Amino acid sequence: MPAGWATEPAGATVILQLPRSMSPDQVKGMIADLAAKGVQPTAPGADPPAVDPPTLMTGMKLTVRIWEETKQAMRAVPALRQVPQVWVRHVEAEGGTRDDALRFWAIALAGLVAAPVIGLGMHAAFDRRAVVAPGLGPRLRAAFIKFLVAAFALAIFAFLFCAALMAISMGRPILAQTADRLVWTALQWRLSIVLLSIVLSPHRSDLRLLAIDDADAQTCSRWFSVYLTVAPFNFFFVWLVERLGFSQAAVFGAALLPGLVITLYKVAMFWATRRPVGRAILAATGGEPGPIRRGVAATWHWFFIALSLGILIAATIEFALGKGAWVARASTATQGIVVALAVVGQASHNLISRLCACDATDVRRTLRRARLHRALSRLVDAFLCILGAAWLGETWGFDLVDPEPGSIERLFLRPAFEAALTVVAAWILWTVLSAVIDEKMPPPAGPGDEDETPGSASRLDTLLPLVRNTLLIGLAVIAVIVALATLGLDIGPLLAGLGVLGIAVGFGAQSLVRDVISGIFFLMEDAFRVGEYIDTGRLRGTVEGMSLRSVRLRHQNGQVHTIPFGQVQSVTNYSRDWAVVKFNLHLEPTADIETVRKTIKRVGEELLDDPEIGAEFMQPLKMQGVVDVLQTALVVRCKFTATPARPTYLQRQALRRLIDAFAASQIRFAAPNVTVQLASAAAG
Repeated sequence: MPAGWATEPAGATVILQLPRSMSPDQVKGMIADLAAKGVQPTAPGADPPAVDPPTLMTGMKLTVRIWEETKQAMRAVPALRQVPQVWVRHVEAEGGTRDDALRFWAIALAGLVAAPVIGLGMHAAFDRRAVVAPGLGPRLRAAFIKFLVAAFALAIFAFLFCAALMAISMGRPILAQTADRLVWTALQWRLSIVLLSIVLSPHRSDLRLLAIDDADAQTCSRWFSVYLTVAPFNFFFVWLVERLGFSQAAVFGAALLPGLVITLYKVAMFWATRRPVGRAILAATGGEPGPIRRGVAATWHWFFIALSLGILIAATIEFALGKGAWVARASTATQGIVVALAVVGQASHNLISRLCACDATDVRRTLRRARLHRALSRLVDAFLCILGAAWLGETWGFDLVDPEPGSIERLFLRPAFEAALTVVAAWILWTVLSAVIDEKMPPPAGPGDEDETPGSASRLDTLLPLVRNTLLIGLAVIAVIVALATLGLDIGPLLAGLGVLGIAVGFGAQSLVRDVISGIFFLMEDAFRVGEYIDTGRLRGTVEGMSLRSVRLRHQNGQVHTIPFGQVQSVTNYSRDWAVVKFNLHLEPTADIETVRKTIKRVGEELLDDPEIGAEFMQPLKMQGVVDVLQTALVVRCKFTATPARPTYLQRQALRRLIDAFAASQIRFAAPNVTVQLASAAAG
């Protein structure tokens, strides 16, 4: 008889205190077992005894309770040797015989032995297939076909296995429930092994989804296969101990010792596979890994070792607090959930990279695809974070939808989850808005000709970076305030404190306030835009960007000047509307003025007809007249009006054509003459 059971005199009334973890089906099964033994259950009286309110659980009390419960669990471990006898007694109490119990386990063992044999046969059949063409697409198709065939075979196996066990059960609750749990355990075991073989494919490198060699694949396959085989049956054993009515200490002991052994095995497994998995992480994207990926590849095993120890500690605490066998299932599932989320996240990022790939020669399309890649990656990360938190909460039995008043979920978990959802929602909104703003913003200008003034951006393009930064600050502040309010903190004093801090900053940083106010007025007056060439009196350059406080100028020689708005007294904008270019020509004093005028006019008309630069002239090249007469030269002034994009380039083109036209028209430029006057010796 299990530990904790005692013989009561005939006719005595025994009050059973059931653990909260027992489901209604388990309670009905236990009542049926007691009724089959001649026990008559009675309803509780109308006035149950008063129960003392639960005392506050402090850290010291919790530690002491866990230690005491652990000692009791270890003392109850020897009682687990009676599990077969107790199970047989349950079968006999329900009208079965010892032979029925033996036949049940004979069929169960035969099915469990047949499952891996069938799996080995399927693997051998797939290994004899033709070599798959290189590439991710053919490998995914082959993996999908293999999974479908394996799932179909597992479905047939589960049907036959369950039918054989149910034929022995003959409606007996203990046999039917054990058969149901055993079939599901076998399915979990074989399905996890199938997925492992599809991902690693230790004997066929052409079918392998991970970028690792044969030796690494075989090493990982050996270690992970053992764990995936033991973990489901560990939960089945803990469930069986609880189903047979053993004490909570015995259930705790049944979970503690195997859990400790499995945790030690996982630590050894992660340490032994740290290098193969690290190499797979580095080669996952197919490109050069970044610093973050290198760090993950070097430290992933430490994370999973810490996670394994944390799961063991959490499960120990839950069992010590009186939770049932579902804790073992939650502990086993937690590791799988984290791995599944990591694999799905990596696969999603790889798929997004393939969808957003494009020709690098198209700069604008490359920038658009890069923004789309960044936005989709962040959305996937946010979705996986929310899914993982909800999945883990559901696995550990936390009701985050409608928690009971005063429960841990109501006091801590749900507020924390809602605060995290607020931050994630703000992050998603910022990602979408940032992608839209980046799409509207002009591409960054690269190094160009020093005589070329970049095209002026629109006023919207100039204000978009400021709008982007303002939205970021606003969303961050709102998200933090809402998250703090969700956690139950009083944000009234916080807002008041921020107001006082703002006033103090306004008085203490007057230069900063002056810069910001000056920048606002510069932007309102549209004094300059991104891409325009300006002169602030001391510095000049092309406007590359601006904030609320300063403007950033790029000099034609490459230097970058950052000027606070408060120090800008005046602005000369060389890139607005048009540019008037005037230059002088020194001709010989004997040159015919009319011929010169007609020649310059003809050159101006040729420049207007030029398909490359003609559209940039707003008024043609013409001669304004003679501006000066020197002893050795006739000074003629020329003028044209053009767009402000590249006026100096247009001036060089005009001079080049004027030189050729003057040579054809016999118009000579003035030669530099030096007149030397010598005094005679007699005069001296």
